[in-house]
Amino acid sequence: MESLITIVKGTRAKLSFVCAGKVYYQIETKKHLYQLEINSMEKEFETTYLEKEYKAITLMRWIRKGIENETLIQLK
Repeated sequence: MESLITIVKGTRAKLSFVCAGKVYYQIETKKHLYQLEINSMEKEFETTYLEKEYKAITLMRWIRKGIENETLIQLK
């Protein structure tokens, strides 16, 4: 897995799907494709608008959490 900085620098997070209270975004870097899972029931996410696409750096706190708790999955 690449570093947090590499994942968020100059990349976009695109909405993949929403299921069972979880929101999934895909982030493509030069080397890998990642899937980020965000629990939409979290207090932090409660007041966040669900957009089709974000700059990955906007979702940095969830990407960091995903790396720590292994919910950021490397797809390719």
